[in-house]
Amino acid sequence: MFVYDDIQPHLVFLIMLLILIWTFGTWLTWQNRKMYCEIIPQYDWVSRIGLIAGTSVMLLDLWFLSLFYSELRLGMSILFAFITVSVGGYLARYFEWLVFSLEKQEGYWEHLIIEYYKEEYKDGLGPRGVQKMVNSMVPDWWIELLPTSTRGEIRSALKKINSGTEDLAQRRQSKFS
Repeated sequence: MFVYDDIQPHLVFLIMLLILIWTFGTWLTWQNRKMYCEIIPQYDWVSRIGLIAGTSVMLLDLWFLSLFYSELRLGMSILFAFITVSVGGYLARYFEWLVFSLEKQEGYWEHLIIEYYKEEYKDGLGPRGVQKMVNSMVPDWWIELLPTSTRGEIRSALKKINSGTEDLAQRRQSKFS
C-alpha cells in the first residue's frame, strides 16, 4: 500500500475542502428531513431542495476526491473519504447550531413546545396521539444534534406534555369505570 512519508500542502488543503463541502451537503439533507416538522426552525426553500442539493453536493465531493486517485492511491483515498465523512458529519452539527439555535435563551424551547401544544392540541388527544404529535413536532434525530442543555430542556418539555396527557387519560378512564 502506498503511504506518504511527508505532508503535501495541497493534500492538506484538499482534505479541508472536502470536509467543508461534505459538511454543507450533510446539513442540506438534514434540512429536507425537517420539512414536515412543525416547530423545528427551518427555511422552507432550503427544506424543499435539501435532499437533491445535499446529495448532489456529496456526490460532487466524492467525485472531486476521485480526481486525486492517481496521486493518493487506494489506501489514502479510502482514508480521505473516511475522514471527510466522519469529520464533515460532525461539523454539520455545529453548522446547524450556528444557523438555528445559538441565539435562543434558556427556557425558550420548553416554553415554545408547551405553548404550541396548548394552542394546537389542548386536551383532545390521548396518550398515543400525543406521542405521534410530539414526534412530528420535534423528532429525536434533531434533538440529538443539539447541545446538552437544549436537549435536556426539550426533553423536559416533552416529558411534561406526556405526563399531563397520561394524567388526563387516567382521569377520563376513571370517570367511565
